Amino acid sequence: MRLDPEASYFMPVSVPQRPIKAGVFEDVTFILASYETEKDAIAALLPEPFEPDDKAIVTVYYAKCPHVNFLAGHGYNMIGVDLATFFNGKQDQLRGSFGLVLWEDKMNPVTRGRELLGVPKLLAEVPDFTCQGNLWHGQASENGNLLIDVTVGPANECSEEQVAAANDSLQENHWMCWKYIPNIDGQGAAVSQPTLIGRQVTVNKSWEGQGRFTYGSTTWEENQWNSDIVDALKLLPVKEYVGGVVNNGSMTITRALNRVLV
Repeated sequence: MRLDPEASYFMPVSVPQRPIKAGVFEDVTFILASYETEKDAIAALLPEPFEPDDKAIVTVYYAKCPHVNFLAGHGYNMIGVDLATFFNGKQDQLRGSFGLVLWEDKMNPVTRGRELLGVPKLLAEVPDFTCQGNLWHGQASENGNLLIDVTVGPANECSEEQVAAANDSLQENHWMCWKYIPNIDGQGAAVSQPTLIGRQVTVNKSWEGQGRFTYGSTTWEENQWNSDIVDALKLLPVKEYVGGVVNNGSMTITRALNRVLV
């Protein structure tokens, strides 16, 4: 077998993947809560040349993605944490969000996001969100231990003007990550590069309310991979909650728009 340099491979490399030019997500529901933290706390978690943005904002978000094209129309759920950042590169200077961690409940999107884009994806139990009395709630756990949860509400529906403003804001927010693949001996990197994700989100309906979150409590003996990550999240103290929003719409991640930042 000769590997085709133009083909799309994941492991196992002996079986090429069906090429997909874009990931298309329909009828996505996002639950987002943001808070202000200390700049030094964000800086400690950002690889250079990422820097904290002018306002040190942390966003905890949940998303239910029920219809995804690369899952043959099936879906999955996710919950993650983004940091407001400025990428101060030699050529690229971009303001947006740095993907600190993202938990998902299906292996297929975890693999695609990690190996292609450098999104720091991990597996967890992420059940469907609940909505009771305009109180929206999503969470992730592992081995029965809470990792993180997010709540928005009571939430009131936004006007068309507010939805339009939200879409304008999303166009200006770049989602960035860091693709890191270690050397085979576990020391140093085979690949280490900042990435820009060609993500386009469109909001159709939106609700605003009070946003809150909880970082879980777990030990290394209970959750060997995630306990250290949850402990690191707790180093981002809450100075002030700055908003909560629920959005429903669509999302597209286009391969041609993904690139390495310089």
